[in-house]
Amino acid sequence: MDQQLDTLFGDVLLVEDEAAHALLIERALKGLVGSLVRAETVTAGRELLKQRSFDLVISDLNLPDMRSDAAVLALRQTAAKTPLLVLTSSSTLSDGVAAMRAGANDFLVKNFDSNFRDVLQLVLDRLRSAQRAERERAQATRDRDLLREAIENSDDGLAVVFRDGRVRYSNSAFEQFLKSFGVSSCNVFDIPVDSIARGDEVLPKLREHCAHLEPGAVWATEVVQTGDNEGAFDLSVSASRGGASDHSLVVWVRDIREKKRRERFQREILSTTTHDLKGPLGAIAVSCDVLLDKPAEDERARALLERISLSANSAINLIEEFLSMRRIEEGAFVMHPVTTELQPLVRHVAESFALTAKTRGIELRVECEDDGILGCVDTLGFERVMTNLISNAVKFSPKGGTIDVALRRQSGGVMLSVRDRGVGMEPSDAQRLFQRYTRLAKHSGVSGSGLGLFIVKCIVSAHGGSIDVTSALGRGTSFEVFFPHAPPCNERGEVLCLDFA
Repeated sequence: MDQQLDTLFGDVLLVEDEAAHALLIERALKGLVGSLVRAETVTAGRELLKQRSFDLVISDLNLPDMRSDAAVLALRQTAAKTPLLVLTSSSTLSDGVAAMRAGANDFLVKNFDSNFRDVLQLVLDRLRSAQRAERERAQATRDRDLLREAIENSDDGLAVVFRDGRVRYSNSAFEQFLKSFGVSSCNVFDIPVDSIARGDEVLPKLREHCAHLEPGAVWATEVVQTGDNEGAFDLSVSASRGGASDHSLVVWVRDIREKKRRERFQREILSTTTHDLKGPLGAIAVSCDVLLDKPAEDERARALLERISLSANSAINLIEEFLSMRRIEEGAFVMHPVTTELQPLVRHVAESFALTAKTRGIELRVECEDDGILGCVDTLGFERVMTNLISNAVKFSPKGGTIDVALRRQSGGVMLSVRDRGVGMEPSDAQRLFQRYTRLAKHSGVSGSGLGLFIVKCIVSAHGGSIDVTSALGRGTSFEVFFPHAPPCNERGEVLCLDFA
């Protein structure tokens, strides 16, 4: 083979006592290896191996000071990790097998014909490929061990479960999660119904999504403990992308009690600051209005006053939004649910987005199970939920996409669903979706305050309902919002947002 070859190995040690054979081997290795150092005995070869490192050892099987597998054993003991190729004049297969058992990586019969170089190249290439594969396996093992250690030490509970709820693997945080609900078995379906707020709704949904979640999709919800524990967890279930034949699910739980405590502290600071700012800004706005009521003597001064007034009022409006959010979180945001026919509300809100959807080339479809679906909701709150969900669906749907809005009866209430075929989200994103000011990194180019879904969840929770999200990356997102027929009204017929106080 006359063409220039890539070097397969760098420094090579050749242990060969016959000079003629060594010369033929050296010629065959030209261009295949970097440098070649020769030793005539096993003892001399071992000394060289102690003095320096080699990328490959090529050795005759029978040498003056050692023969057969003894020579291989001696070289292997000195260079345990260096690839070892044995050359033998014997055509007996048993000699090669004995050499391999003694520690050789491969063997080759000395047949110095015109094909010797080609055969030698094939063997060396096989050795290098095996060496590379071994390095990759070792690296994969190290990476797996590091990942396992990271998962085990994580504060988040992580588990791989079968679709029937049996836990295949879990870290200690997930085991602690199950224990906090009094579960001693290794099955997430054994969580008692009465240990979770609205457990008769949450647990059946958990079973349903574990059984039917499509590969690559994620379902997320919140699990709140009842009784004295006062635990709260974000829970998500994602299906492996391995395909329908892979029945594994990943369940991720995150304790959010401490997060809520910090949020309460931050809200106190925000509330104090906004109240302190509102007074001076109001004074500025009123002063500007008084001055603007006087006849204009200097048009430039009047323009400046108008600009100051506009800026002050904009700041006041922004503060009002923060205070509204504060009232929601404190439970001071009051709604008055009444029994209402919901189809007109659904169609009214959907029609308000019809032009925007059409302009973007998006088909907005509305499906109501039948006429006369009644729900006990605060009308403005229900419309705000729909507005936020449809607005998000329009924002994140591609041109030519489809959005389905559906309303149907369900045991104990009504279910509103909004489904798009947009970008979808990763399982990790579903954990943060309903947090205030949350903007996913890939949505940074889309306008929004990050409060929409937070407010949606507040309104739904105040009605005693629930909101679940199911999403698959590249295949879209579906929100299902349940409004019960009997929201937790007080004696005045009001509901308050208490979940985020």
